[in-house]
Amino acid sequence: MRNRSSRIRRTAAVGGVLAVVLGTGMTGVATATAATGSTAVVPCPRGFVCLSETPNGAGRIYRLAQGSSVFFASPVAVGEVTNSTTVDYCVTGTPSYVLRPGQTRTGPNQVRSLSPRPTGGACPF
Repeated sequence: MRNRSSRIRRTAAVGGVLAVVLGTGMTGVATATAATGSTAVVPCPRGFVCLSETPNGAGRIYRLAQGSSVFFASPVAVGEVTNSTTVDYCVTGTPSYVLRPGQTRTGPNQVRSLSPRPTGGACPF
């Protein structure tokens, strides 16, 4: 019995991870999560970089924990990107830019990847 319940828990955990990865179109090690937002303003929690489909947090929200990177299999259309971490982030897409700690960028973006800027280095775009 013990092996069977362990397998069930492991299968449920893998299924949950796959649901997040497949549901958001991300590949690789994905620590970002997607949630369906409402028309209310959704703040970006401290320690995360947040992307929302439309400004002020309406639509789908992606949250990436500080120090993590994500690559989207297809570019994700977002209207706002907020950096609530203590590190610079490289936002690669159309357009590509550096997002500094505490900064929010509003406007149409096609985001391909998001990663911390290399220490003492430049973003790869």
